[in-house]
Amino acid sequence: MMPVSIVVGLQWGDEGKGKMVDHLAENAAAVARFSGGANAGHTVEADGKRFALHLLPSGLIRRDVIGMIGSACVMDPVSILEEIRSLEDNGVSVKDRLKISGKINLTHPGYKCVEKQSESDLAGGKIGTTGRGIGPTYERKYRRNAIRLEDVFNTENFISLVDFHTKEAINSLGMDTAEIEELQSSVEKFIEATGEVSRYCDDVSLSINRVLAENGLVIAEGAQGSLLDPDHGSYPFVTCGQCVSGAACTSLGFGPTMVTEVTGILKAYTTRVGAGPFPTELDNETGERIRQAGHEFGTTTGRPRRCGWFDGVLAGYSARINGCTSVTLTLLDVLTGFDQLKICTGYEGNKFTTGRSMDKLIPVYETLAGWTADIRGETRWENLPEEARQYVFAVEKIAGVPVTSVSTGPGRDDVIWR
Repeated sequence: MMPVSIVVGLQWGDEGKGKMVDHLAENAAAVARFSGGANAGHTVEADGKRFALHLLPSGLIRRDVIGMIGSACVMDPVSILEEIRSLEDNGVSVKDRLKISGKINLTHPGYKCVEKQSESDLAGGKIGTTGRGIGPTYERKYRRNAIRLEDVFNTENFISLVDFHTKEAINSLGMDTAEIEELQSSVEKFIEATGEVSRYCDDVSLSINRVLAENGLVIAEGAQGSLLDPDHGSYPFVTCGQCVSGAACTSLGFGPTMVTEVTGILKAYTTRVGAGPFPTELDNETGERIRQAGHEFGTTTGRPRRCGWFDGVLAGYSARINGCTSVTLTLLDVLTGFDQLKICTGYEGNKFTTGRSMDKLIPVYETLAGWTADIRGETRWENLPEEARQYVFAVEKIAGVPVTSVSTGPGRDDVIWR
């Protein structure tokens, strides 16, 4: 049987996973998304077009690749239909190519109202969620009263579940008449959209194992980044779905013996969206320069991303917990023009934590020489300036994993393979 290749982000998300999954999908039979929901944003540029995906697997941009969504993801039926239509409007059909696990949990419209109120109640302790109802969906999953896609095939049970969660939102938030009417309108759209999406319902585990048995390569695509994982990330400023490589097996229904490659995606600097600790953050002109050069604004929310120097300690930590066999370094071209670049190689006092005391970490930096030559779109390693190559070597050394490829631009083929 053909092995599974897992692709995960090693920072706080937005590392360029979508672009690299699309690039790798050239040789794949299927790409399967294994975590998160519509709170994620993967951007792919191909054939002169720019695609912004949220839950759909990035591999669907390639017309001969099957796209799958695993059971550990959460799905807003209305949102995913909008994504599907957006692809179709750009000439990319998912007909007979999209398979969604019947076990996936659905985001009821009331969950968004609950999450927004919850964030508001936190005041100064806000997590910085996208407000898309992801957290409440996972909460109900573990309370064992969530709505699954497969529930739509039992109409009576499905409507009963939907009504329960509608009433729960109304009662918990004390909605007035206008708010209730707005919610009920959204619920009607939710019911209709679920019926439409049900055509893609599938036993994803069985489908993946069939592809593997036929010697097809499956790429398991993660969402967000390892530092947002609820177990291993910067808790409590994390997401609710697991972001590390091990979650692929659980969500997609294959055993760990099927995995031979885990590729970690690292941005050449560090970014973060929302609240939470960020040891190497540059809240100054340098940070703003990186933001503008890298177009660092959220695909899902449009929020400006916080920017900072590359954190080698966190990179090494993430590579370890994911069992990475290789690393792809992205957005190296964004650092062109800096006289000097810094990499965090440790923290004062040799301290390390990803918990509530993470904001107390003080980075220790190594300074490297910058370069001025434009490397955007470069595809040959030997054509990179010596300073750029030394920067890659420094990342490789502290991450402890070979950097096998370097992305030098947003285009599908703007990649250097070493």
